[in-house]
Amino acid sequence: MQKTALNNKQKFHILILITGVLMAISIPVFLPHFLHGHGVHTGIHLASISLGSFLSVIGVMTYLEYKTKRLLLVFFAFATITIAETLSALNIIFLFWASYSSIDSVITHLLILMMLTFFSIGIFKRD
Repeated sequence: MQKTALNNKQKFHILILITGVLMAISIPVFLPHFLHGHGVHTGIHLASISLGSFLSVIGVMTYLEYKTKRLLLVFFAFATITIAETLSALNIIFLFWASYSSIDSVITHLLILMMLTFFSIGIFKRD
């Protein structure tokens, strides 16, 4: 079994850094939407962007260490989910296309957040 370059403490610092930067940038922009009743939906988007960014950073770092096509594809998968969540969150503010914040939309985004959460937990898990 090969030793990874990052330990759990370093991974946690990366997660905190990404989440802190994202919150510092997004709070002034998304605060009106939290105050006007869209807080849960917006919060799901922001949490998904945070976890997706974390997983993308870890994915690219792992790819750079091991240089396998499979790890490159994993990085692309996380980056794609992160970009999709970012576009959905920005659509709340700028309304690029018509969007309906119904219960099925919230459930779908919540399931994406849960998936990213499980992957993130898996990054920290040691067998």
